[in-house]
Amino acid sequence: MKRNNTENIGENMTQISVAGKMSKRLITIAEMLRGVEAGNSVTAGLDTGDSVTGDFDKGDSCAEKGLVVADVGCDHGYVSIYLLQSGIAKGAIAMDVRKGPLTGAYDNIREYGLEDLIKTRLSDGLKELSSGEANALIVAGMGGKLMMRILEEGDPGMLGISQGILQPQSDLDEFRAYLRDKGYIIADEKVLLDDGKFYFPMRVVFGDESLAADRHGRIHDYLHEAMTLLVDKTSCDETVARHICDRFGEINILKKDEILKNYLEHGKEVSESILKTLEDKGHLERAEELKKDLLEIESALLLYR
Repeated sequence: MKRNNTENIGENMTQISVAGKMSKRLITIAEMLRGVEAGNSVTAGLDTGDSVTGDFDKGDSCAEKGLVVADVGCDHGYVSIYLLQSGIAKGAIAMDVRKGPLTGAYDNIREYGLEDLIKTRLSDGLKELSSGEANALIVAGMGGKLMMRILEEGDPGMLGISQGILQPQSDLDEFRAYLRDKGYIIADEKVLLDDGKFYFPMRVVFGDESLAADRHGRIHDYLHEAMTLLVDKTSCDETVARHICDRFGEINILKKDEILKNYLEHGKEVSESILKTLEDKGHLERAEELKKDLLEIESALLLYR
C-alpha cells in the first residue's frame, strides 16, 4: 500500500541531511525560500511533461498549500532534496536540460526516499513546466544572459509562479536592470563568499506586490532609497546611482553588507592594477571605462565611512 505524503516527510526527516553534501551557496539559496508565502496556489497535479523517472500518480498534487518549487538546472538534485527535508517546500520539480545529470538527480532523490514528492523532468529552462504546477522557482549558477532567456521564454507569472530565488553568475548589472524593466520586484538579496568566490542570490517577486512586503506589511522602494542615499552621501547623479544599484544590489547597499564591502575592496584593487597596465600600454579607451567603474566602486565604498 502506498504511503501518504505526510508519512513520507516524517520518515525522511529522520534520515541524514543532504546539507552535508551541499555548498554554502546552495544552502543559502534554499533557505531564502524559508517562510515565503506560496502566493498563487498549485492547482495541477505534478504529472505532466517528460520525466526521466519518478512520475507522481495522475492528479496527486503534493501540496494543496505551501511551496512547490521548480528547480531549474537542478544538477544533482540536492537543493530540491534539502527543500523537502527542511520543511521549506511541500514538493519540487527538479528540472535539467541534460539527461545525465537528471538521472543522477533522480538516483539521489530515491536515496533519500523522496521520489513521491520530487519529480524529475527533462526541460530547457521552464519550457516543459505547465501553468499551475509550481508556485516558486529557483534558477541559480547560470550566466545572467541565459537566465534572462529562461525567464523570457517561460514567463513565471503566466505559469503561476509568484516568486523565486535567482542567482546569476555574470552580467549582474544587466540582469537586475532586466528584472526592473519587466516589473519584477527584488524583495531581498544577499552577498555570499563561498570557496573564494562572491555570489549574489536574490529573492524576486513576479506577481502580487504584497509578497514583497516586510514582516510589518510594508512595501519598500529599496531602489529609490538606495539611490537617494548614494546621491546624498557621494554627490553622484541619479544615473550613476542607479547603475551602482544595478551592479551591487540596492538592498545590499542599504544593509551596508560587510561581505559587499570586501567585494568592493577586492574589485577596486583588481581594477586599479588593470588600469595601470592599460595606461602604460596606451589603451586609453578601455582605461576610461575602468575609471568609470572605479568611480562607482569608490562611491559605494564611501557609504561605509
